[in-house]
Amino acid sequence: MALPNLSYMMSVGQLRYIQSAYEVPEHRNPDALIQHFLSATDLWRCRLRGMLILDRLRKNPFYYYVLARTRYYDKVFSSAISGGVKHIVNIGCGSDTRAYRFATELIEAGVSCLECDQEAAIVNKKKLARAKLDASHVQFMSVDLNQADWSDLESWFSARQGDKFLVMLEGVSPYIDEKAFYSFLSFLSARLEPGSRLAYDFKLKGVADGFGQAQPGHVPFRLSSDAYEVAAVHQGLGFTVEQFLLGTQLVERTIQGRLDAGLPLFAEDALVQLSVAGTA
Repeated sequence: MALPNLSYMMSVGQLRYIQSAYEVPEHRNPDALIQHFLSATDLWRCRLRGMLILDRLRKNPFYYYVLARTRYYDKVFSSAISGGVKHIVNIGCGSDTRAYRFATELIEAGVSCLECDQEAAIVNKKKLARAKLDASHVQFMSVDLNQADWSDLESWFSARQGDKFLVMLEGVSPYIDEKAFYSFLSFLSARLEPGSRLAYDFKLKGVADGFGQAQPGHVPFRLSSDAYEVAAVHQGLGFTVEQFLLGTQLVERTIQGRLDAGLPLFAEDALVQLSVAGTA
């Protein structure tokens, strides 16, 4: 059994595995547990690519962005645990392993995790996680952001009123219709308690605008690269931007020695961390 490759999530997972197994120490991906969500065929292909074409993979700007983004969200995740959140909600969790890599810290701090994805993905992930990893502190829920019915998630939030949350969406928004994603941001703003945080990334307007279109008629979510515009958009939704980074800035700050390669940086994405307006 393996996870379906919805929204290219397993393609990203394969890159994380290759980086964790075949990269030099300074460029090693911390996600060694990803192997538990890859099929035997996927692992075999990853091993061949890691041994035979690693230099070719390194020439793709997205390769190093995957590494930088993994480290970035690891820090978001661990900071939330030490910062006193009670629940971490991972929307579009795909093959993400943080709930399991940080299991000891989560359990010691009494932090629960809710992993959410489309039904085909979350059903298989639940089976794999419970069979291969410590998932005692993890719940699973089917959520499709391109559908407007989030009643199960609403009930889950309502049952935990007064608690602090981290909601994160890694690599999700490019595949969501803009109207649906704006609605979901408003949905979260109305339900997150003061002190809660939201972290997600997005593709920039004018770059790969057709990428991620879920179905005909959908317009994939995009935002500007201008920090002031991004802040204004989120302020109108009830959030305060605590951090804004372009993908190029993230790679520059995260990957030691990356710039010496003289290769272009991944310039399609940006990342934001938000708090409910009026909170720290």
